[in-house]
This record gives sequence, structure tokens and C-alpha cells, in this order.
Amino acid sequence: MRNIAIVEDDDREAAMLTEQLNRYAKETGAEYRIVRFFEAISFLTGYTAEYDIVFMDIEMPDLDGMTAAKKLRETDPDVILIFVTNMAQYAVEGYEVAALDFMVKPIRYDNLKLKLERAERRLESKSADRFIVRGKSGPVVVAVSDIRYVEVRDHMLTFYTKDGATRVTGSLKSLEKRLEGRDFSRANSCYLVNLKYVTGVDDGMVTVGGYTLPMSRARRKSFMRDLADYLGGGV
Repeated sequence: MRNIAIVEDDDREAAMLTEQLNRYAKETGAEYRIVRFFEAISFLTGYTAEYDIVFMDIEMPDLDGMTAAKKLRETDPDVILIFVTNMAQYAVEGYEVAALDFMVKPIRYDNLKLKLERAERRLESKSADRFIVRGKSGPVVVAVSDIRYVEVRDHMLTFYTKDGATRVTGSLKSLEKRLEGRDFSRANSCYLVNLKYVTGVDDGMVTVGGYTLPMSRARRKSFMRDLADYLGGGV
């Protein structure tokens, strides 16, 4: 089941998009739960990351779609965002909010179908990003892309993610092997860092996801090499 939000003030456009989404679902066997919002403020108020895809109109009263998208990204950096607009020139600005794509009104079904196929590929890729660990109260699903870093203490792993910390029994060596090829690197014997969230390295310390961690002398060279490879340049 995919959860889809349509943020559109025009009843006719919202109805047309809903009809075409239902047509795609019928043709492909996909299951969609579609929720329509009449403007951006109600969509953002009390927002929880429950949607897989958001179709966002750009030209709306009170709060335009581009501004709303920037606010959305503050709480949900992962949801698939597709803009719906009368003006194609907004496409460049969409890169600032990591929009998957744009559709120009009036929406044509063949165009929507292409966007949905692309969105489905992205969603399938994201689902492969998850694995299960066993916490104290039972199984916990961890998204690799959400991990800031992992700490090991006394044979206990602590996953620090955007949602907080999760403790499980395990070894960092086994986890490192499990995450091989996924842009993680050891800062020292206790920390495995997601290079995606590194914002600074200074005086033997690495800043990641708002945390500052010590980097050992033995690991510094390999960590900096991994970081340089991830960023695509030299250090």
C-alpha cells in the first residue's frame, strides 16, 4: 500500500490527478491510499512522515508549493516529491528541495505513468535500504540511510538515527561487513560513521549528524580516504 498526498487547491485538477492515479493502480495492481489537501498549510500542520509520494501544486494561496516543499524537507528529507505546475520554469528551483520530477498542467496520463514508474523504482530501492535488528523489546527495522553513526560498548550496538537511539546486541565488525559498500567508515574502534552525514573534520574530531566523535590516529588515514572518495575529491 502506497500513501499518496495531493496538495492542490483546484478541485478539477485534484480530481483529474486522483482519477489518473486510480487508473494506474487498476492497470498495474498497485494499491494506493490517496489523501487530498486543499492547501499547503493544512498539509504541513502536524505533518508526520506517513506518505510515500507527495504531488505538490506550486501556485497556491497563502503558502506557495515551493516554500511548502522547503518546510516539508525540514521534517521529511526522504518522501518522493513531484511538483504539479502551470509554469515549467520552476524546474531548476526544484533541485533545491530534491524534487523527483515535475508535471505541467493539464496532466496527461502517459506522462503521469512515466513519473509513477520512476517513483516506484525509487521506492523499491528505498525498501532495500532497510534491515531488521533485534532490540530489547523485539525486532526493530532500521533504514540504512537514516543511520548517523553506530557505537559499540560492551558488546552492545547503539544505532543513532534521525528518530533517536536504538540498542541491540551485536559486534561492530559484523555490522561493518553487513554495510560493506554503503558509504560507512570507522572513525575509531568504537564508531562506524555514515559518511553522508559528516559535516566537518577538525583536530582529530569528526562531526556527524550534530554529534562530535573522536577519530583515532590509527583510523584517520583510512577514514579521510573514504570520506574523500565519497565526496568525489581529494582532502
